[in-house]
Amino acid sequence: MSTADDPRAIAARLRAEREKRGWGQRKTARFLRDATDDHQKPDLSSFVTYVKRWESGEVRPCDPRYRAAYAKVFGVSEDELFGPRPQPSSSRPPEPHDDPDERERLALAARNPARLDEAVVDGLAATLAHQRRLEDSTGSGRMLAPAAEHLKLILRLLKEARAAPAARLAQTAAEASQFVGWLHTAVGAYEDASTLYDQALRLGMQSRNTDLAATALSMQGHLAWVTGDIGAMAELSKAAAEMATATGTRAMAVQQSGRALAVLGDRQGALRSIGEAEEILAGGTRADDPDGLYFYGPAYLTMQRGLILSYLAEDPAQHGAAAGLIASGIQALAADVRNSEWVAWYRVRAAAAHARGGDITEAVTGLRTALGIVTGTGGGRTRAELVKTHRALIRRWPRHPGLAELGEALR
Repeated sequence: MSTADDPRAIAARLRAEREKRGWGQRKTARFLRDATDDHQKPDLSSFVTYVKRWESGEVRPCDPRYRAAYAKVFGVSEDELFGPRPQPSSSRPPEPHDDPDERERLALAARNPARLDEAVVDGLAATLAHQRRLEDSTGSGRMLAPAAEHLKLILRLLKEARAAPAARLAQTAAEASQFVGWLHTAVGAYEDASTLYDQALRLGMQSRNTDLAATALSMQGHLAWVTGDIGAMAELSKAAAEMATATGTRAMAVQQSGRALAVLGDRQGALRSIGEAEEILAGGTRADDPDGLYFYGPAYLTMQRGLILSYLAEDPAQHGAAAGLIASGIQALAADVRNSEWVAWYRVRAAAAHARGGDITEAVTGLRTALGIVTGTGGGRTRAELVKTHRALIRRWPRHPGLAELGEALR
């Protein structure tokens, strides 16, 4: 029997997703009932019984209505919940961060920088890449200390290096500085983040890599957005776009410039920028992009177009269309990225747009999903946005049972 047909395997996934969010079976049953698209759906007590049976492995949820409801409530695809899982292969080589030889090589280089070689730089870059992707599932708070330690090692090796790999190591140091700056931004340590982005810019220029320097400028623009300095966001994004040569780096800077223009009320400029970013991405290759842009692609730009339209929306229909674009962009992201702490913020923005469009059911579902993610990963900025959005909605729909229950969960 494959895992796709095994009720026990499906039960374990459903139970794990529920427990990850800190929900009881009755609360999950209520969410599922709300998300089930059928005016003749069973009562709540029946859904409680269903959840218990599905999580026991006694039966599988075969009804497509309930599978779709589970996917909506948990914010994951039906395939992830109910589809087959690939069997692990015993022949898979170890990841760089798990490889004992790699760990020994890095330890030797740390003790004696004269031993620095291309293999060591490869190992340092591989560890950084792993940390980036791990942050998507664990959250920025848990990743901050190990990422900062890794950056400290890279900078020490760079300072003492006299070998040919020093230029490549400077590039890795620039990327690591940008990543640790991103983590500091996520936890609200904005002054530290600014210092790290300045360091990333300097190291990008030192390594003669204009795309890394442009990425640092873009991240300074992102920090300006987070802290409310939209004029600086616009100018830094424009400077990054002018400096960048790689496809993804340019597209990221141009779309961020469009987002700034949308906040400033420049509708034509904002739409022109997001359209230009889409053209850049569609017409170029990704070979020269820094690894830090692994998440960047058409789905991300769809999400950004939706966000821009939400800033520009003037009536319920426009808000609803913006919400739909943000949601479709999120759904098209890779699973690990889609359920990350930083994408949860966009789920909250989509929920707010749904509410402004009059669809309170979709808004509540989106807020529940975002809360489930940040409960598992942390994310103070997203949680604060969630609380603010919930307060706005409860003022408009004071008797909505889903909002009342969400308020209890936010306490």
